[in-house]
Amino acid sequence: MRFLHVKFPGKKKEIVEVAISHQARVKFMTAREFKLYSNSRTHTFFGGTFKKGTVRFVVPFDSVWTVVVEKGTASAPVDVTARCSVLPPDRDALSTVALDAPAHVRAIQANDQQQVEALSEDDQGQG
Repeated sequence: MRFLHVKFPGKKKEIVEVAISHQARVKFMTAREFKLYSNSRTHTFFGGTFKKGTVRFVVPFDSVWTVVVEKGTASAPVDVTARCSVLPPDRDALSTVALDAPAHVRAIQANDQQQVEALSEDDQGQG
């Protein structure tokens, strides 16, 4: 399998933004998990399949993180380009939910988004 990857030291609540040129699987994982992944071993990760555009990931804890963008499969390669940046923490930022995320995860994300919007409206009303 072909993939793009970048490693960086991530601090809790920082935001990792990945811009992808085509639909692709984007994985966020620790250095240990990346070692397993690169050796074709079972590994855990955050992320999933995302549409073309920007994917956001809020770092859950301090660690060395690796962003992986898979370039399709061996039998169906995709010419994906990606750009990655680390942004400072933002209390209103939420991680992007993958297209292939389970329904209960998508429901939690929708609820979290509604709460953030309600807090933002409260802040604007007080200003």
